[in-house]
Amino acid sequence: MATVLIADDDVDHRELLTLALHRLGHEVVAAADAEQAQAAVTAGGIDAALLDVRMPGASGIDLCRELRQDPDTARMPIMLVSADVFSERITAGLEAGADDYLTKPYHRAELAARLDTLLLRATRPKPVTAAAAMAALVAARAAVRCPAPVAVRSEEPLRRTA
Repeated sequence: MATVLIADDDVDHRELLTLALHRLGHEVVAAADAEQAQAAVTAGGIDAALLDVRMPGASGIDLCRELRQDPDTARMPIMLVSADVFSERITAGLEAGADDYLTKPYHRAELAARLDTLLLRATRPKPVTAAAAMAALVAARAAVRCPAPVAVRSEEPLRRTA
């Protein structure tokens, strides 16, 4: 299955998530803060990231924003995980580019379903932008050769009808 990064400063939560993800068949890379998480992502092989919102130093939201700005990780599935249920924090996380925001406490089945959905989306082909679709349409139309207009000659004079 997938290799999932867990970034959480709470060792107990990292261990619980690791156990849950192993039971789901995933490999896990654990990090205690955003700096370790960034190093793990840079090393490669990470398919998705579960980031705690509140960590010492850079928050999960800050790390999410950084990952979205890097072309190599811009499309990596990212789920923020937090006990913080304030709508402003959730909105900030989603605006930073998170694909999902899971609030603690959560059921393992919910975690599994949300992670599976993110991983499924990540394996789909990249969507075509409207500009790219329009360019393809223009190119296709230009490639189609329309026959030149044919002039029709008539030997009969035009007749007026009333």
